[in-house]
Amino acid sequence: MTHFEENSYAGKQESTDVANRRRAPREKVRGSVHLKVDAQELNGEADNLSRSGILFFTEGDLHVELEIEAGGEVMKRTGRLVRCERIHDSRRGWAVEFDG
Repeated sequence: MTHFEENSYAGKQESTDVANRRRAPREKVRGSVHLKVDAQELNGEADNLSRSGILFFTEGDLHVELEIEAGGEVMKRTGRLVRCERIHDSRRGWAVEFDG
């Protein structure tokens, strides 16, 4: 199912149908990941604020370094954080788009 929502920051409609936005096929993998975020600053615009948090938008990317160990091999990559999703309590899902 495709769901369209208004993105007030970008001022346009965006499709949230994930399968249509993917540029490469996915495959299941089991292994460990170490994520490093260098000290950097981002400036942005606040969208909404509550007692428990804030939603804000930036023009910048949050750059990260990854060390991925899977199948007996270690791969080091750099990229940018594109999504964080709370799964349950303190468990999070992180999505990183690799550099070039």
